[in-house]
Parts: sequence; structure tokens; C-alpha cells
Amino acid sequence: LAVDGLHDFDSGPPMDGSEYLRRVAYEARQMPNVMRAQVIDERAYTSVTESVNTHTVVRDDEADLAPPIWATPQREWTRRTVGDFSDLRVRIARTLAMRDSAHESGAYPANHDRRGWQTLCESEHHPLLSAVLALDAVTCAYLLRYVSSKLHKFGYEYSASNADTDIVNEITRLTRWFFALSARVDLPLDADTSASIRSAMKGAARTRMFTTSEHDPAIPHLNLALAIGGDYFKQWKSSAIAE
Repeated sequence: LAVDGLHDFDSGPPMDGSEYLRRVAYEARQMPNVMRAQVIDERAYTSVTESVNTHTVVRDDEADLAPPIWATPQREWTRRTVGDFSDLRVRIARTLAMRDSAHESGAYPANHDRRGWQTLCESEHHPLLSAVLALDAVTCAYLLRYVSSKLHKFGYEYSASNADTDIVNEITRLTRWFFALSARVDLPLDADTSASIRSAMKGAARTRMFTTSEHDPAIPHLNLALAIGGDYFKQWKSSAIAE
């Protein structure tokens, strides 16, 4: 829009529309005359457009990572687990609302000390409720993304041939922290945290796919993580079967 007069940045915030437009016009004149955009791959664009137009959205890897029959949870178990988890989130939220925001000095790392929390997560096999309550929302989301990345990576390193006690213990530790942090994290999830949970589900599903027996001790922990990430956070397609 055309406007008369010169801009005046020294007068503080613009007091009327005309002054605002003068400043916008001045800033526009500082921009280069030529802007470069990345070239779009028309074939990829066409492929995505056709997929959306025909409603054939592909949930990558879900079909390929389907669990063996012995590792597939019952639908009723999944429903009950998600219900109990939802109740736990409510109890934690109420506890956070009633407690003092300051936790015991020296008991846990400060919330800005992300490396300290990572070290605690790596060293503690059983996350304590007091640790979960000590986290603020930002640090909790960060730590959940950190644990999710570990679960995702683990899915590509695990195979039935190396499933010794140490490996099962590592699965147990990661899924327990995933559960605990998921019970604390604020909703709605931001895009990065949602994506990290989905990547964790890929890792957990891939690990579960390599199990060779219903007696594999890792199965209950993997199914728990997949129930939370898939059926509660909706980041993975449920593989539960009816009883």
C-alpha cells in the first residue's frame, strides 16, 4: 500500500497505520530483488498428490513390521493397559498441581542440565516417580525424545541371535523410561516429540519382530511401549487381536 512520508524508527512503536506502513515499505526496500527457491522434483510432487487424492496414505513400515503371532497382544489387554495409563497421567498431573515446584536440592539434576538427565536415564534401570515429578515439561519432552531415539536405534541393532541377558536388560530400561516419561509429558505433543515417539515405535516393532518365542522376556516390555505409543499417542497402528 502506498503511503506518504518517511519512516521514523526513533519514535518507538508505530502509533498509527500510516507509520506502520512506512516502516514496512522501508524494510521491503532492503530486500533483494531476486529470490531463489529450491527446484521441486515434479515426479515426487505428482506421486504425493496422487496418493492424497486417492486416499492411499501409506503408514510406512507398519505392515512390514507386523509381530509374529506369539508376540501379538490381546485387544482387551491393550484396551485395559491404555485405560490404566490414562488414569496414571491424571494422577501425575494432580500431584504436579499440588506439589511445590522446587524439588529437593541435589536430589536430581537441574532441569537445564540435560546431560545430567541423560546420564541419570542411562544409569538408572528403574525410573522413580520422584524423578518424573522433578522434571519440568520442556525437559521431560526433551528426555522422551532422547529415549525414543535410543529405542529407534536399538531396533536396528537387535536380532534374536544376540538377545542375551544384557540386551534384554537394555530393552527393559529403555521401555521403562519411555513409559515413565510418557506418563509425565504435556499434551498436546509438539511435532518433534510426536515424530520421535513414532520412530521409537518403529524400533520397538522391529525388535519385537525378531523374537522367536512367546517366552522371550522382552515381549511384554515392547508390547507395553507399543500400546502407549500406538494406542494412546496414535503414532503406530495397533496390532492387537481379539480374544
